[in-house]
Amino acid sequence: MVRQDGRHVRIDLGYNGRAFYGSQRQAQVRTVQQELETVLRQVTRDSDARLAFAGRTDRGVHAVGQVASGTVRWPGELERLRFALDRLTEQDLTVYRVTDVDPAFHARFSARSREYRYRIFVSNHAPVLLQGLVWWIRPPLDIDRLQDAGSRLIGDRDFRSFAGAGTGSGSSELTTRRHLDIAEWSSWSATLEGSGEMYEFRVRANAFLPHMVRNLVGAQVEVGTGRQSPAFVDDLMSARDRRQAPKAAPPDGLTLWAVEYDET
Repeated sequence: MVRQDGRHVRIDLGYNGRAFYGSQRQAQVRTVQQELETVLRQVTRDSDARLAFAGRTDRGVHAVGQVASGTVRWPGELERLRFALDRLTEQDLTVYRVTDVDPAFHARFSARSREYRYRIFVSNHAPVLLQGLVWWIRPPLDIDRLQDAGSRLIGDRDFRSFAGAGTGSGSSELTTRRHLDIAEWSSWSATLEGSGEMYEFRVRANAFLPHMVRNLVGAQVEVGTGRQSPAFVDDLMSARDRRQAPKAAPPDGLTLWAVEYDET
């Protein structure tokens, strides 16, 4: 239910996930929700302030397009609220915008799609400045094979083999069907730390299963390195069993990039 004693707002935020134990509030550890709600209560002097997030991110996962919503007691300009929140949070969490929205708007349930991007740095040497922001892999990694693998993920499919947190077993009763309309790879030369190649996986869906993007990347890298054929992705999709798929990619390279809504 939406509280009637304030204004309903949308908060656009980003964070570097290295020092967070994920986005959702947990006891006795630092999370994005815990930090942002604590500062929001301090600024608004409202101990009941609560926020809903558009997507749950795991420990070490980043965001530049996270969205939160909630009802706040704030009679002034929202830019002043944004500035206060941004000033009081640590530097690895930033608030881009705070805007008034319809009371029916919910950051999670009103979302039409979510987009993630995953970056891999391919080089003979480990990156120093990019640590925590990419998955480092030694060459080779073939972009054509990756693109072939990604193209096999498009559409309304059952992604049980790529689910985590207990939803990838045959005994799970949760629906594992999702609709992906973008699953594409790109690459470019990265000279920040000597010679290297950056690979980026862009994926957009109506919703994602726990650990789904990292599991998709882990399977596609098996194809990109030549250890598996592109048909490996089809085989995993048909198996509908997480135990048949390879280990998930690490959280470092994953970023929640954008959340789309019909209107706000």
